[in-house]
Amino acid sequence: MDWSWLTIENLLDPGTLPGLVLIAILLLIAALLTSSLLTRLIERSQWVIGRFGRQIDETILRYTIRIKTLLVFTAALVVYISLIPGLEPLLGTLVAGAGVTALVLGFAAQSTLANLISGVGLAVYRPFRIGDRVTIEGEYGTIEDMTLRHTIVRTWENKRLVIPNKNIDNATLLNHSLIDPSILCRVEFGVSYDTDLDLAMRLIREESERCPHRQVDADPPRVRVISHGDFSIGLRAYVWAPDMDSAWDLRFWMLEQVKRRFDAEGVEIPFPYRTLVYKKDLPPPPRETEHGSDR
Repeated sequence: MDWSWLTIENLLDPGTLPGLVLIAILLLIAALLTSSLLTRLIERSQWVIGRFGRQIDETILRYTIRIKTLLVFTAALVVYISLIPGLEPLLGTLVAGAGVTALVLGFAAQSTLANLISGVGLAVYRPFRIGDRVTIEGEYGTIEDMTLRHTIVRTWENKRLVIPNKNIDNATLLNHSLIDPSILCRVEFGVSYDTDLDLAMRLIREESERCPHRQVDADPPRVRVISHGDFSIGLRAYVWAPDMDSAWDLRFWMLEQVKRRFDAEGVEIPFPYRTLVYKKDLPPPPRETEHGSDR
């Protein structure tokens, strides 16, 4: 077999097939090394800035790393195209018709570009950060990651809700961690109409004050009458919790403990009553006389 073609000149010549393959491999390795080095520098900068008492938002950090990776590999592709003689006219055409090319690519990748631009907006304006507790699309969870295309939310069931960035950019969400994570939790109860309201409200207040999940340094718990229903009087307890997770635990704890306390003190939690009247028990209709109906 003739190995005379296997020379340094041929291997580095972009006009030959071995040269094209070797240059592609070298550029790929260079892009990987450059991307890895820049990632370490960006992460190192977070540590350096932290030494000065400042902190970089992890959301911006991760998004910057992903944008950096996209730019590095795009630059490697442009360099590879410029080194191949057969593709140089294509590169010149792309540069000369950059506007038309951008328009065509924009239509072809409209959804991808919309997610990318929305992701940049989310990273800059930061309506949420990685680690924040949010309620979005009827789901409560934690922002786990944000990529160039989508945002990942870990729900309370430990499932992953994957939402495109353009959708989450236009959505209305509740951020339970922004500025102040504390939350005013509302727990509702019903008592019968013959209940001593002062007694029922006192029992609810006492259980609220000894709840281990409430925020101790906040305003004391309050209990209010909120409704006169068909079969019960509605009572509502207002208790501050340090965060949304504690609010869930507070609600479950209150429902259980107040029920136990009501049973011990003889306070009735009513249920709907229904009165059934059988047709045979109804009074007979009035009889008509010769001069007309009875009145």
